[in-house]
Amino acid sequence: MLDIVAQAISSIGNVGTGQTLLFSLTIIIVIAAIFAFISKALKQELIPAYIISGIVIGPLVLGWIKDISIIRSLAEIGIAFLLFTAGLEISTSKIKDRAFPSIFTSIFGMIVIGIITFLIATALHFRSIEAIYLALILGFSSTVLVVKILSDRKELNTLNARIAIGVLLVQDIVAIIALILLNKTFTVSGVSVAILQAILLVLIAILLNKTVLKPLFKFASSSYELLFLAALAFVFFFAALAYALNLSIVIGAFVAGLALSNLPYKLEIESKIKPLRDFFTIIFFVSLGMWLTAFSLKEIWLPFVIFLAIIILVKPLVTAFALRICKYKSRTSIGVGFSIGQLSEFSLVLAILAITTNTVSHTTFNLIILLAIVTMALTPYMMKIDHFLFRKYHSLFKVFKNIPEKKEFQESKLEKKTILLFGCHRMGSILMKGLEKYKDKVIVVDFDPDVIHGLQKQGISAVYGDVISNEILETLPIQNLKIAISTIPKLEDNIFLIKHIKSKNRNIFITVSAEKIHDAIKLYEHGADYVIVPSIISGENALRNIVGMSKKQFKDYKKEQIDYLKKLHRYLY
Repeated sequence: MLDIVAQAISSIGNVGTGQTLLFSLTIIIVIAAIFAFISKALKQELIPAYIISGIVIGPLVLGWIKDISIIRSLAEIGIAFLLFTAGLEISTSKIKDRAFPSIFTSIFGMIVIGIITFLIATALHFRSIEAIYLALILGFSSTVLVVKILSDRKELNTLNARIAIGVLLVQDIVAIIALILLNKTFTVSGVSVAILQAILLVLIAILLNKTVLKPLFKFASSSYELLFLAALAFVFFFAALAYALNLSIVIGAFVAGLALSNLPYKLEIESKIKPLRDFFTIIFFVSLGMWLTAFSLKEIWLPFVIFLAIIILVKPLVTAFALRICKYKSRTSIGVGFSIGQLSEFSLVLAILAITTNTVSHTTFNLIILLAIVTMALTPYMMKIDHFLFRKYHSLFKVFKNIPEKKEFQESKLEKKTILLFGCHRMGSILMKGLEKYKDKVIVVDFDPDVIHGLQKQGISAVYGDVISNEILETLPIQNLKIAISTIPKLEDNIFLIKHIKSKNRNIFITVSAEKIHDAIKLYEHGADYVIVPSIISGENALRNIVGMSKKQFKDYKKEQIDYLKKLHRYLY
């Protein structure tokens, strides 16, 4: 069977470029889908499945993809869309608030990791120039990977995510400067010109934001298709502008996202861009596996193990220490640290630059690619077990016990509360509005810093944190509660909450939410007193209003609903 497929693949070289691209994409998507199905059936993460599929169809195993350069170009577009989404999620005020810790943590981490890596590489008999490249390459972490994981988990608005993205973006800026410095055509004036070009790009974005963007996108919002096209045109315009200014297209895409981040239509834009972004991102992770070529395990196993330990253990702990110096809590510092324990897409670009200029050997190049593949594949698991990592490593931070912790939020009094609400965005905000007259009895737990700040301004007791964190749950007066409500859609999280809360208070009335009917039935089986299924409730309400109202009544109702939505938004923010 494989021989037949291989023979078919070999015939691709005889067809045109368009057909070659079509066949290559077909192979990538089909094989990636097969591995994704297997991974999902084994209850594993999808990113490692994409990377493995790239290894299988790449030159190391089957060699089915002939024109890898086209695939890499598509992968770069995927990176651009991911950074555009990251830009949409970050307002300029949020960047300014955490500018110093982001810059300090990034620079401190890269210097420490760079020195450690250089010394070890020299001790392992790497050439000096190779040791310098390894020191740079190991210092960078992947913005693309971390943003994708956080986006998939709907955690881009969390405090940890904002700090991590700030740190990663500073690293990306340093990586771009490093690419200029290591280029053969480098001059001191060239660096100055590149910085001025980057400033010009940002100034153009600011000018457009202040003048034409709001009226332009307001007009486009009348049509979802036009809004999608306008956003797409804006991304590609800034990517092309960055390219014309000799900057990376991914920086242009990120600046485009920042320019649109304060528009009221950013949620609609993000939802429209997401399928396209996901497609190109899959291409990126598959292409990562294709980079790997034949290598001798005997030659690289020792440096691989040592450098792997530096990336997934030393680098996260150095990052966490730097954040603790910036007065962040140990829990936050460790969570952020272990989210950036991988190599960056810019590490790969530096490695390609080095191999094309014969600065590093093929053995060193394969070592870097293997480190990138393994660390990127491990990252989703490291981010999933950060509770365990915190318990394991938090004792190391006792050396900083005299450093005061940064108070991101006010302390809330919880003793006399009787109503607990998990999650106060969207559906939770409606429930909170309905509970307004009982606000002295309510505690809210949420993972979005803006929501916590907004609630505390309203005089509502609010706690920042992950709902499945034992550290957070232990601070709540569960024994005194009469009602607990969860608006979190994840089945596993709600099952955990039901078991934990019922074990401490059997008389409590607990309400949870579910996206699917079979999930709702499972939650009842695990002890939920009531399960909210938003799609059913909204469908019933919509049908009642559509059938029961005249056209004039519905027009008045629509106006009332718009006013109500605006009040809900103001209530939180």
